[in-house]
Amino acid sequence: MLGPHVDTVNINHQTLFGETMVDLSFLVSDLSAISSLAVILGAVFVVFQLRQNARLIKTANFETKANMSFSVLEIITQESFARRRKNMHDAIKKYSQVNWEGFDDSLEDFEARNFGYIYELIGELVREGIIDFTIAIHSLRYLLVFDWQRFEPLVKHLMERYKVPVNPYENFEWLAQETRKYLEGQGRIDPGHPEIPPAANMH
Repeated sequence: MLGPHVDTVNINHQTLFGETMVDLSFLVSDLSAISSLAVILGAVFVVFQLRQNARLIKTANFETKANMSFSVLEIITQESFARRRKNMHDAIKKYSQVNWEGFDDSLEDFEARNFGYIYELIGELVREGIIDFTIAIHSLRYLLVFDWQRFEPLVKHLMERYKVPVNPYENFEWLAQETRKYLEGQGRIDPGHPEIPPAANMH
């Protein structure tokens, strides 16, 4: 038989072990609480970062649109733009009356197509949201409508010439049509004579 001393040791050992288990249970509980708090704080930080990134992206997009819009304004206010525009109008008017004889692959051909590509590129950038739609319409207005009216016969000739069923200047056409709708809605183009704006709105 074991003596009373051994029993006392066993009792003390069990008591100490029990206290250790209680202390560990509190520790586990505290760690669990800290872990949950860390997860919550992490989620809050992620949301904050996403919002900050969204603001930065929005600001960057705005600056990009502003820069592109200013670029459009620079293009249409340059002296060379007016000269190229006049050459395009004259060339298409001249050669469309003689069934495009002598036009194909001439300097006037390449210059006219290159001029139309300016509007084509602007239309594509507007569709992609890089240039603001409203700014483009307000900036170009009658230029777009009248230049498309003049340019359209050349587009039809190019489609016949190269046997392509798709308009190679579809963004130019789209932007011109959208601009026309806007101007008609504002009463700035006479539906009976779409090539002539009302006299009150000519300035």
